[in-house]
Amino acid sequence: MTSTDVPMYQTLAAVGIYPEREGMRPIWIALVVLLSFGSLGVAQEKPAAKPKSDAPAVEARVRKLWEAFKNKDKSTLSSVLDDHFRLFEEGLSAFGDKKTEVNAVDEFELLSYALSDFTVKAVGPNVVLVTYIAQYEGKSGGEQSKAKSVFGEVWTRANGEWKALYLQETYMK
Repeated sequence: MTSTDVPMYQTLAAVGIYPEREGMRPIWIALVVLLSFGSLGVAQEKPAAKPKSDAPAVEARVRKLWEAFKNKDKSTLSSVLDDHFRLFEEGLSAFGDKKTEVNAVDEFELLSYALSDFTVKAVGPNVVLVTYIAQYEGKSGGEQSKAKSVFGEVWTRANGEWKALYLQETYMK
């Protein structure tokens, strides 16, 4: 280092270090290394606080929907569905709505079910995409059936309450 490197030279000279002096080179190198590491610590930002996950609350609402269907509890089922609710299932020729889903408990008796592999992904401040697997048994028209399906659902939060807006069931082989 020469005195032509004025800013660094002045900085080091201000603290009593003159790089030209013999034997000072190792000290100068150590000082530069230490200053470099110190600036790295200042440049690092603290990680942002992780936002609270809505996954447990949404999963609980999904389970409440299934339990209401199984218990033929139309009032609870209706309270978990958004007024603009729509659904589409394999075998249907048109979309169903809230009224269709609530009245489906009269035609299909859900005997048992197991839900697994939940994922809840925020797609907006008050909107989540929920996917999971359902294995269930039921009866309709006196005939018993079993199914294993993947469900994709959109849930929205209004007034602090999660409600199902859209549901799509796809049967698994």
